[in-house]
Amino acid sequence: MDECQFLNTLENVIDERIASKRQGSYTYSLYTGGVSLISKKVGEEAVEVAVAAMAGDRDWVIRESADLIYHLLVLLRAMGLSLSDVCRELRRRHEGG
Repeated sequence: MDECQFLNTLENVIDERIASKRQGSYTYSLYTGGVSLISKKVGEEAVEVAVAAMAGDRDWVIRESADLIYHLLVLLRAMGLSLSDVCRELRRRHEGG
């Protein structure tokens, strides 16, 4: 599996964790915290990516980017959106639409 295709798998895992309503699941507790809480986490992770990049630490950038993408996927789900919605927009932009 291509590494980026794993994002679809991760999106499915997020859906499963949300549907399970399992107490103790970070994903479920984040989701139930609502869009405001998730948005705050996305902002924090974005800042951490920027700080890591300014420090020139490639491994740190990778780790923080992974955190950012995970939190972004949870935010998209909380808003009834998916990674496919974002990919369609990126493709539209690329094709000049």
